[in-house]
Amino acid sequence: MASDTATGDEAAAGGRVNFNTVAAAVFITLAVVLFFIIPGQIDKPLINLGGAGMSNLEAETFPQIIAGAFFLLGVWYLFVSFRLRQRNLLRDLNLEAITNVLVTLVIMTAYVWLILFLGFVVGSVIMVFVMSTYFGNRNYILGFVVSLAVPLLVFVLFTKPLVTSLPPFPVDEMIPNNWVIYPPLKYLSNKSIF
Repeated sequence: MASDTATGDEAAAGGRVNFNTVAAAVFITLAVVLFFIIPGQIDKPLINLGGAGMSNLEAETFPQIIAGAFFLLGVWYLFVSFRLRQRNLLRDLNLEAITNVLVTLVIMTAYVWLILFLGFVVGSVIMVFVMSTYFGNRNYILGFVVSLAVPLLVFVLFTKPLVTSLPPFPVDEMIPNNWVIYPPLKYLSNKSIF
């Protein structure tokens, strides 16, 4: 049985660069880039919820702590990677696995567009239903119910208790004012359900 780590003699002789080493270098680079761009990506809060007596932590503090932890894990992974002797299983992926990844990327790219133009709930319903159907769901009624329930729950949770802004359904742009369905959808949209 082959071992995933090198023996003491191999480690003493010096490790070799492998795909784990490259992955560790990518993690380290990403952590450094994130650490330095985070301050420019986070807006300052409009109000101070902590009050005058609370410590004034900057909005970028916690994201930078995460980036720092990511950097430390990357450095640890880099040192460990020289002792690892693993076969790169990415080379063994078949056409079906590669196709699944590419289809998922296409669906996620379309999801960004759907959220922008149809709102979070409608875009998420379409994305979840299409993706679950692609990956084998054949119970379309249950798939639709789950695809509708989960985004609605997430939307209500984030917009009500967490007071987070998510894109609503664009009622005014998508449905004419004289349609019968317009008033109830406008009401629901104003009440932050859609």
